[in-house]
Amino acid sequence: MNFKEFIKKFNNKYIIATLIFAVIILFTDKYNIFNQIKSFRKLRQVQEQVDYYDKEIKKEEDFLNEFHKDSLLMEKIAREKYMMKRDNEVIYIIEAKE
Repeated sequence: MNFKEFIKKFNNKYIIATLIFAVIILFTDKYNIFNQIKSFRKLRQVQEQVDYYDKEIKKEEDFLNEFHKDSLLMEKIAREKYMMKRDNEVIYIIEAKE
């Protein structure tokens, strides 16, 4: 099939109009294919972030539930993180040099 036969097959006004419409929609429209691909990638990235933060929220809720149930864990965190102590205790803080 040479070029002239190829042109004769597409020498129909409906096919030409359809091809022009497809080019306009795919490349020059506000919602062209490049913007669609960019939007799809951004959507996928945001969905991954949502999944990550949902997992983190679940993990923190589990820790909080465990924290409220276990008084030993509550005491451990109060001592380590907030430097709290009992009335008759003395705490020595030793800092390591880097």
